[in-house]
Amino acid sequence: MRWPIRCCVSLLWLCGGTCSDSSQELAANNDLVAFFAQHCVDCHGASEPEADVRLDALALQGSEPANRPDWAQIVAVLDASEMPPADHPQPTPQAVAAAIRGISRHAAETRQASSSALRRMNRREYQNTVHDLLGIDVPLLDLLPADGSVQGFDNVADGLSISSVLMEQYLEAANVAFDAVIRRIEPLPAETRRADLMEIKDNIDSVAKQKGGTIEVDDSFVKFTPGWPPARIDTAHPIEDGVYRCRVAVWPHDAGERTLSLAIYVGSLFGPETRKFIGIYDVTGTADEPRVIEFVTHMKEGHSIHLLPRIWPEHVTWRDKHEPRPGVGIVWAETHGPLDQSFPSEAQRRLFGNPSSITMVPDKPIYMRHRKGVKLHIVASSQPREDAIRILREFIPRAFRRPVSDAEMQPFVDLTVSRLEAGRSFEQAVRTGVTAVLCAPQFLLLNARADVDEYTMASRLSYFLWSTMPDETLLELAAAGQLRDPAVRSAQVQRMLKDPRVDAFVENFTGQWLDLREIEFTTPDAKLYPEFDPLLQTAMLEETHRFFRHVLQQNRSVLDFVDADYTFLNERLATHYGMEGIRGNELFEKIALPEASIRGGVLTQASVLKVTANGTTTSPVLRGVWMLDAMLGRTMPPPPPGVPAVEPDVRGATTIREQLAKHSSDNSCAVCHRRIDPPGFALDQFDAIGGQREWYRSIGEGERIEGNKSYRRGPDVQPAGTLPDGREFADFREYRSLLMSKPRSLARAMATKLLIYGMGRRVTVADREVVDDVVSQSEAADFGLQSMIEAIVSHHAFEAP
Repeated sequence: MRWPIRCCVSLLWLCGGTCSDSSQELAANNDLVAFFAQHCVDCHGASEPEADVRLDALALQGSEPANRPDWAQIVAVLDASEMPPADHPQPTPQAVAAAIRGISRHAAETRQASSSALRRMNRREYQNTVHDLLGIDVPLLDLLPADGSVQGFDNVADGLSISSVLMEQYLEAANVAFDAVIRRIEPLPAETRRADLMEIKDNIDSVAKQKGGTIEVDDSFVKFTPGWPPARIDTAHPIEDGVYRCRVAVWPHDAGERTLSLAIYVGSLFGPETRKFIGIYDVTGTADEPRVIEFVTHMKEGHSIHLLPRIWPEHVTWRDKHEPRPGVGIVWAETHGPLDQSFPSEAQRRLFGNPSSITMVPDKPIYMRHRKGVKLHIVASSQPREDAIRILREFIPRAFRRPVSDAEMQPFVDLTVSRLEAGRSFEQAVRTGVTAVLCAPQFLLLNARADVDEYTMASRLSYFLWSTMPDETLLELAAAGQLRDPAVRSAQVQRMLKDPRVDAFVENFTGQWLDLREIEFTTPDAKLYPEFDPLLQTAMLEETHRFFRHVLQQNRSVLDFVDADYTFLNERLATHYGMEGIRGNELFEKIALPEASIRGGVLTQASVLKVTANGTTTSPVLRGVWMLDAMLGRTMPPPPPGVPAVEPDVRGATTIREQLAKHSSDNSCAVCHRRIDPPGFALDQFDAIGGQREWYRSIGEGERIEGNKSYRRGPDVQPAGTLPDGREFADFREYRSLLMSKPRSLARAMATKLLIYGMGRRVTVADREVVDDVVSQSEAADFGLQSMIEAIVSHHAFEAP
């Protein structure tokens, strides 16, 4: 008797799998052909194949692409024990493993050039690299278009095309970066500018007219909400650009048992300009002895410090009489600076050097409100040709991240000199050369060389873990020819993970792997989730970032992402999770989770649960698809054309499970939903903002809740399900236990995500053996995340073109 693989077949049909008519090609791999013949061809042979898919004639040789979805799906169903169905006799694990190896080796042999890691920088890498190269900190991200995403990441070669329009945008960004290098005005001596809030007319007027309910208490301006009006600190605004030490004196007014917090931003007072987030601070002290919050940041002329109260539980309004209204008293604010007094700027000295031939020359006058007779300066040289050539020859090797021959530099030098000969100023000529370098293929492209040398290895390491150019240590190791040694590369991983620049890896990787970049994409419905506030959302992100960073730097197992007995919480998030004993929102604590807690791992973290919901309610489909991709490495095909989406009923008339039961009665839908729905049902124990629940919230039908006028009690949650391999679970805890029973599958999925991100190219079934090598090498450290990264960078695949 031979056994069908209906699961595999249906997925192949949905993905548009096709078959070759050439049976001769099958003879190249007798073992694999025999496996299909024994387990598949009765149902999927030449005679009326199920779902019109023939597995007796799949081409094993020739020009078939390595990333054909049929091969990937076959491997997926084999790996997940979904083939044959649970009610049929099963092939041995050894036979399944041999079949997967055969498919992987065939795909590796026929890999096409599209799998090359040749790519340009994405826009975040471009900004970071230009910042580090020039020593500046000017926003460039919004000047460049969003990058394409492939296999979930925006640093994959196939999604990073280059066009003439993009090159124009790179040129604009390069010119903005060049302008940021030069300090045009000689700075005033550092001074302190102070604002006593109740001496400022706008604040006095706000209190007098009760704008936003603001009041004056003990010579302090008391704000109750983050909204209008702003706390005006005009007399503390910087009068010129620079780095400033900022201080704010605050205290809690009628806090009661609450912890009052303050979100601080820096930016323009009005308008659409994006403001820089400084942090969340707890408000303590008294009106006589307020807390003084201090920080250092770059500010532009006229920019303000924005002070936004974060008060939870929800605000007590001025109409309420049952308790005093909590607010944040602001006594004074001040700025001291500019602290960076160098003129020329340090960035200019770095680019232009500091020979006596180069000077700053006054040029055009500029109007400044607080300074008279000010002129902008330009960079001039008494020997422009010699200085321009020197600057380009020093700059190009740093920009290209490798030694550069005179012949390769000459076009950029000639371009710069031609501008001088055409009558342009020294600064204009240098600008032309520098911006041309910042738009050159040698700067923009990573892994550009056919021969992967040590300098390419240095860049691969730095853009993997830092999203920016290599530092001096990496370049020195490359110059010494030591980065060919896997042990040296592994040691560099350990060093680099201790550097603050690793924050770029934490944010960029989790932002895409866990979709955390979408945290602000939806705003939870205020009626269904009245307890949601910005303080909670900030805490959501911080928990996941701190958790990932801890796993990374402590070399904890990647299995912690599925189940861990600890997390990082502040008071706001702990309260949301129903935990007590944590005070304060400014600092996060690593806490041991109670044994009875359902929390543990990223699957139960509110950030992940929010981005996998639609803002109004949850969908097992959305969460199921996310779960399969992010944690199990299973990318599901899109639904067939014309199939309507299943939307949860917030009126409470039907449950999402009832709707899915009808939806999945269609065979074309049922195939995928038997994989998607079970993890979605398990995660349904958490609402759209990550709260644990036993029933859905409804704004229509349902039982009234005493004291709650916002929503009603809807139908009960039904978190039970059955996996495609026949295993059953009653709730999320049991589902998580089933996941943890197959640790290598979880580790393999994580290794695949890291390989995609770290190598900047697609990872397909052709890379199966590479993934397995990485998993096996990290297994001795219990699949430690750091060990997994070390295994990737020390693998021979990391040296491939």
